[in-house]
Amino acid sequence: METILSRRAARHYSAAMEPEAVYAQIRAHIAFEHMLVAVLIASAVCGALKLAIGLAALALHGLSFDGALSAVYGGVAFACISFLVGFFAAVAIGLPLFLALERAKLRKTWPYVVAGFFIESFVAVALAGGTLTFSDLGADGWWLVFLPGVLAAILFGRRMRPVWRAAEKAESAPPLYRIH
Repeated sequence: METILSRRAARHYSAAMEPEAVYAQIRAHIAFEHMLVAVLIASAVCGALKLAIGLAALALHGLSFDGALSAVYGGVAFACISFLVGFFAAVAIGLPLFLALERAKLRKTWPYVVAGFFIESFVAVALAGGTLTFSDLGADGWWLVFLPGVLAAILFGRRMRPVWRAAEKAESAPPLYRIH
């Protein structure tokens, strides 16, 4: 018994598809997975950094259970919000950016770093209520808001480097002919 989903999948990956289109889809799936892993790692690192900053400030001003609990909550909340923003950015901006850059054969990390910085800038302005001054950036770890997007982009570039090298090698290789 054939379902609608299996018919769609059969049409989607039909034998009539060009191999280049299949390879592009596979690279896009791999890139998305690498984006999610990079966002997850960057969010965890930035949440841990926020926790460390909170605990260091607590140690300077006197230890208390409420302060420690607040620092832990701040770190975990920052990591969770950072992951949700990063996931949305990977879906809405990262994957279309990857597809456009892949068509242009531009396999560099810097476009993703710039996009990550602008996404985090938008988030920082939204969190600040529409106005963000330079004095806000130094107070209370506001500078930490910019870190997850840039760090995720750098990690994504490092994780994609072998995939990009393999794609360049495959594109420069002579065509393979099969005799049936």
